[in-house]
Amino acid sequence: MVTIMAIDLTKLSQKGQIVIPNAMRKQLGLKEGTKFLVVNVGDMIVLRKLELNQERARLKTLLKENRRKAEKVGFTEREIRMFIHQSRKAA
Repeated sequence: MVTIMAIDLTKLSQKGQIVIPNAMRKQLGLKEGTKFLVVNVGDMIVLRKLELNQERARLKTLLKENRRKAEKVGFTEREIRMFIHQSRKAA
């Protein structure tokens, strides 16, 4: 369950930017340059602060699990690297 901690209004600028209210920035420890994951959920836009160390750890775990699964079904290390390379090029 998500607890709503604060509600405020903001608006979209001509350049497509929004301002996160100062009180929320302080409460969440947001500083200039903070990175966010932006997700469209129905008619909502959700911003999630990225904690890069946590995200890297999660990605490493996912990569390790998926690499193990790929090898289990018969993919070689070379094929796995090729798939990763192709995915990065497509993104």
